[in-house]
Amino acid sequence: MSETFGQYIRSLREKAGLTQRALSQLVGFRSLAHLSDIESGKRHPSRETLPKFATALGVDVKELEARDERGPVEALKSLLAARPEMVGAFAIVVETARSLSKEELLRRIGAAEATTVSTRQIATPVEVPPSAAPVVTLVIPPPPTVELPPKPPSPEPQRREPQPKAPAPRPSDQPTLF
Repeated sequence: MSETFGQYIRSLREKAGLTQRALSQLVGFRSLAHLSDIESGKRHPSRETLPKFATALGVDVKELEARDERGPVEALKSLLAARPEMVGAFAIVVETARSLSKEELLRRIGAAEATTVSTRQIATPVEVPPSAAPVVTLVIPPPPTVELPPKPPSPEPQRREPQPKAPAPRPSDQPTLF
């Protein structure tokens, strides 16, 4: 299943002969951009919207739930909410993982095989004894120091000479109305 959730929604929509506008209206979205973001992978539909997608696209809601990639993300959010001290360490792992292949990342954390985990499988936490926990050592180089050139002195403001006032009009210079 190499297709992302959004790509799967797009392929079902196209098979059903629906435009993005038509599917957006069937699902109840106020904007076409919301569906476009889902299909491009920028957003995920809410869990409450999945049955509407299933009805509009003629598939079983369980089929959509099976392709929803949020399970591990929700589990991670729960873990980080319960153990906020892990947020910094996880951020370092994510930043490091960006430059690694899947195989290299799994090798480094000591995992034997990558598996896709559904939400139901990770709903109950598993205790890992400290002796079995993999050790990950990350070396993050310090940020480079950059010297900025000295700021040039600001010029003194120029003073403006006062402008002479125009002479007030004389009463004889004003036009008459009659």
